[in-house]
Amino acid sequence: MIGTNRYIGSPIERIEDLRFLRGRGQFVGDLKRESMLHAAILRSPVAHGLVAAVDASAALAIAGVRAVITAKDIGAVPRIPLRLLPLPGTERFLQPVIAAERVRYVGEPVAVVLGDSPALAEDGVGAIALDIEELPPVPDRHISGRDEILLFEEAGTNAAMVFTGVKGDADAAFRDADYLRRDRFVLVHAGPSYSLARPECVTGWCR
Repeated sequence: MIGTNRYIGSPIERIEDLRFLRGRGQFVGDLKRESMLHAAILRSPVAHGLVAAVDASAALAIAGVRAVITAKDIGAVPRIPLRLLPLPGTERFLQPVIAAERVRYVGEPVAVVLGDSPALAEDGVGAIALDIEELPPVPDRHISGRDEILLFEEAGTNAAMVFTGVKGDADAAFRDADYLRRDRFVLVHAGPSYSLARPECVTGWCR
């Protein structure tokens, strides 16, 4: 039996307001640690392409820029596992944490810059010379289904799996229907599941 939700329609006291109203809220940007560095990410400006070169020499010449990390520095680049419904077949399409030879979407990380301040890290990102040989993108399922442009060439296809479902006699239903209409609907994903604030963290290690 589903119980009554006591929060809906009730005046709920906000316990966090007092510290914010008094200017005592603490955020990631307020945290300071000894020898702390700040990271900024260089992201792909194109939807699909081959990474020809990442020249970080100008970025490393900036005083206060401590390092520039690319896939070459990492070696075997880890891939991000599926957290929800990791069905067999999807492992061929797992997203790398940072692009190596190929970028597959706008915004894919290509390099990470570490600097003494957020501004210096961003300056380092702006100084990197990124050369990408642009390839045709895969903007929708129709183009993806043709398998003419492959995002993961080693998989040989863009389809992780194919589902087929049958219930009743669809052909008869269409044949005997009093009215038929064919139309095409396009829904733009507005990102309702996205966070309004970008995730941030402070991390470190013990020697």
